[in-house]
Amino acid sequence: MPRMLVLGLCAGYFLVLLDVTVVNVALPQINSDLQAGQSGMAGVVNAYTIVLAALLLPFGAIGDRWGHRRVVVFGFLCFFVGSLACSLSPTITLLIASRAVQGVGAAATMAGTLAMLSESAVDDRERSKLVGLWAALGGIALPLGPVLGGLLVDVDNWRAVFWLNLPVILLALVPIVVHSSRPTSPAPRDDQSSAAGLSESSNPSRARLAIACIIAGLLNFCVLGSLFLLTQNFQDVRGLSPFQAGLATLPALLPLPFFGALSGTISNRLGVWMTSALGLIVSGLGLGLMGLTVSAESIWALSIALVVWAIGVGILMPAIVAAAMHALPQKPGFASGAGSTARNLGGAAGVAVFAALHDVETGVLMAAAGGAMVAAAVVCVRVHRQRGQSSTRPLTSTRGSGSVAGTRSPLSD
Repeated sequence: MPRMLVLGLCAGYFLVLLDVTVVNVALPQINSDLQAGQSGMAGVVNAYTIVLAALLLPFGAIGDRWGHRRVVVFGFLCFFVGSLACSLSPTITLLIASRAVQGVGAAATMAGTLAMLSESAVDDRERSKLVGLWAALGGIALPLGPVLGGLLVDVDNWRAVFWLNLPVILLALVPIVVHSSRPTSPAPRDDQSSAAGLSESSNPSRARLAIACIIAGLLNFCVLGSLFLLTQNFQDVRGLSPFQAGLATLPALLPLPFFGALSGTISNRLGVWMTSALGLIVSGLGLGLMGLTVSAESIWALSIALVVWAIGVGILMPAIVAAAMHALPQKPGFASGAGSTARNLGGAAGVAVFAALHDVETGVLMAAAGGAMVAAAVVCVRVHRQRGQSSTRPLTSTRGSGSVAGTRSPLSD
């Protein structure tokens, strides 16, 4: 796959995540300029995230039917129009409506870019590497968003946060328009190939996809719920300013892109399910350490726990995304949309549940979340073993031009 095309697709995911976080630091100025109020500021955030979560699965299915390249191009153009409209909005109502347009573009972009990468891979090994790179480059947006947003707002004003998207979209579109993707509609197949394609959509495959989606939802449930409690603890308990609290959370965000790239390499050796189990164990250990140190007087012990947690999350996220894509390689758009929807719903549920349980000791909640992740690791190990047992059955591969009967890649777990 051309390198510039890969970078263009990864840039799409980067923008989707960037606009989740970059706008938050601009909300006070938006409130002052447009008299938004609390409901208006919440609408600026929710109009984007709700539309994004609602349309991920439909756009994935549309891409499977009509082509993911078309969906990606539509998503970028829609994102461009929405960003331009946001930057020019004279009222809070128009800004919220423009954010919804951004959400439509974000959903098409997020579902389509991952599906294009997956369908362009010649085998599961390359798919794991591409997904790892996609997650790593996108993960840079998480720590960069608040810092970049704050800089733009300080230097110019809140509208600069949306102007930022426009040149990035235009640059990312060039390789996507120039290079054609692999055809998404499968070529006519003989009876053997049809049987193999049917096996890819079998109940075990869909069960593995469901498990991958549940674990992806659990990941965001624990991550966003814990970050919600952590930022409150930094400000309400430790007395840090909002900027200082943001800096204090960097140990939980900075390792993500580096270990996201490493996750693809580990997956090529251990398989995606065992790599997911490793990520769950490390991140669960990190959450347990956070639970023990969140109330400690020194912040350095908590920072170490945050780094351990981030390493686990960085390993887990690309691996569990790849596991979902491996489960239904014949329908990459559906698998991408299902996994992305699960992550978004899990994150929203995590914030809501952790906020509702704010009276419970923060350390106890974090330790409980860590225990849930370790328990999920056991499930991943069982799936890996079941896949290993099924790999001894005669199968016909449809990947590539040289089909081989009776073999299965060890990475297709």
